[in-house]
This record gives sequence, structure tokens and C-alpha cells, in this order.
Amino acid sequence: MTTETHTLPWNLVTHNLHGHELLRKKLYQKINKLSRHLRHFPPDAVHLQVVLERHPRREAYRAALTLRVPSNILRAEEQGTDVIQALDLAVKTLLRQLESLKAELRREMYWKRRRRRTLLHQMKAAGFARAPQPEGEGPQDLSDVIRAWLAEHYARLLRYVRRQLWHDITAGEVPAGAIDPRAVVDEVARQALRQPDKKPARMNWVLWLYVLARQELARRRKALQQQTKETVPLEQETLLPDELLAEGYDAEQPLDLIERQLEPPVAAQAELVADPRTEPPDQVVARRELLAEMRRLVSRWPRPEREAFELHYVEGFEPEEVAMILGLSAAQGRALVQQVQQRLRQALVDLAAV
Repeated sequence: MTTETHTLPWNLVTHNLHGHELLRKKLYQKINKLSRHLRHFPPDAVHLQVVLERHPRREAYRAALTLRVPSNILRAEEQGTDVIQALDLAVKTLLRQLESLKAELRREMYWKRRRRRTLLHQMKAAGFARAPQPEGEGPQDLSDVIRAWLAEHYARLLRYVRRQLWHDITAGEVPAGAIDPRAVVDEVARQALRQPDKKPARMNWVLWLYVLARQELARRRKALQQQTKETVPLEQETLLPDELLAEGYDAEQPLDLIERQLEPPVAAQAELVADPRTEPPDQVVARRELLAEMRRLVSRWPRPEREAFELHYVEGFEPEEVAMILGLSAAQGRALVQQVQQRLRQALVDLAAV
């Protein structure tokens, strides 16, 4: 593992407060202490904001630390009779939150897949820069931190919403084009910015955004049902034209575990002589047809199973996290994922027998 160090950005915002040498020395000590706990995070996905404030009418100080990491936004705010005491308390609180977050991450897919473990060990060490960003640069309040974090995760959430709508359209539950996926994600962002305190304490920001996306999709589906006069039976299968079958699936993003296993890479036809290592065209067509059939099959499942399939196999959430997003108990989430696994195994057996 390389010892090269990357610098993580951070900025300092002060109100009614003039810094002094002791405070500056203490601040850099705390920044270095936090750096040691963030060495394995991608440098471009981490940012720390430090806010130090003196009460305008009495001798009281507030220190607020907001740390943006890939999967969450951690915030610690403490008060004290002097600014150094408040800073000490805030750093201790933030370190406890950071340790809890890292404990969660250690049991996720980073350690379950060999390739991800290799990538993690290849990450270069990272630490906070020796000096903060120039005054006025970087986020100035919590809303700015949330906006930056939402921008980082916007594309991922948009792909998820598009896939959900693809299943709804294929199942005949939502007319094509009736719901704009970008409008859904934009509304989720507005809700997160308007009421960040509504995020449950036990849920990280990624999970909460998925919860908000599910709720917003459900609200828009209900509005459509009230507006339309026609009802489509749930048993009726709605087949889309071939050019719409892939709607909601980003060509640059792996669709799911099934596609990665079943769909071979497309061989470039740059040479006139056929490559004997390339699969025959009839086999390629057969695999693509199998993948398309699996997509149609999932779209005919009940909504809870479809959502569990997307969240677990496509988004990579653990069964307990799937349960939190769907509003189920941990046991119910595990049972639902197991049910989806059984469906997939049986579907593959049935398709292979055809």
C-alpha cells in the first residue's frame, strides 16, 4: 500500500470571534487527529467545515463541525465557556460518530467482494490540508454541505428512479412519460434541504434519500391514479417496444447482477477474420433474449419484491438496509431478500429448461 498522501479540503467560518495563536494551534491539532481516521476515504468525496461562534451578549461559545463523506454527512455541535473547550467537545462527538460509521462500512460490500477489497487497499492515504481554504471558499453553512453532497449522489439516485419507473411502465402501472424522473429527484433534493432534521438518527443520508424517493414516487403514482379514468388490471402484461425495454437503465452503469453474469461483452468487428474466442452470434442473441426476459419477469413481480430486487442486487444495499428503506423490520427485510433469491433461482431454472 502506497504511503503517498492526498490533502482533504476543509474551511473555517467564524462569527463574532477573532482567532489567536493558541486557538490556531489547537485547531490544527484537532484537524490532524481527524485526518488519521479518514485516510481510506476518497479525497475528492470528503470535506470538513468548522464553524466557531461567540455569543453576541454573553461569554459563551459554539463549535459546529460538519463532515461530508461518501455515504453520509456527520455533524457535531457543542457549546462551552471558551472556544477551545467547545471545539474539544465537538471533535470528540464527531469522532464517536465517525467510528460508528466506519463500523457499519466494514461489514458492507467493501469486505465481501475481492475486487472491492483490492481497490480499498490500493487507495492512497489522505489527510486534511495544513491550512483551511481561503476565506469565503467552501460551504458556509449546513445547507451548502448538503447541496454539495446531493450533487455527488444525484446521478445514482436518478438511475434508481428511472429503473423504478421502467418497472412500473413495463408492468402497465404507469403510462410511459407520465412521471419525470428528474422532477422526482429534484423534489427529493428540495425536501432534504428544507428539512434535514427530519432524517432519522439511525439512518444515514443515502438511505434517507432512497426513502424520500420511494415516497415521492408513491405520491406521484397516487396522483396519476386519481387523474386517470382508465384502470389497467395488475394481471395484464404490458410489453414495450424493444427500443424502450432499456429505458431507465444507464448504458454506462451495470444494471444488475444478472446482466453482469449473463450478458457477454460485444465484440468489436474491426477485423474481417472472425475471432475464434468470440461467441457465435446466435449465442449472443440468446443471452440477450434471456436478459430481456428476466427484466420482464421482475416487472411482473409484486412491488415489494421488485423494490427489494433493485435495492439489493442493483444498488448493493444489505438486507437490513433494504428493510429500513422499505419500512420493514430487519427480519422482514431478510425474508423478503431471501424470497427474491428463490424467485431468481427458480426463474433461471425455468428459462434454462425452455
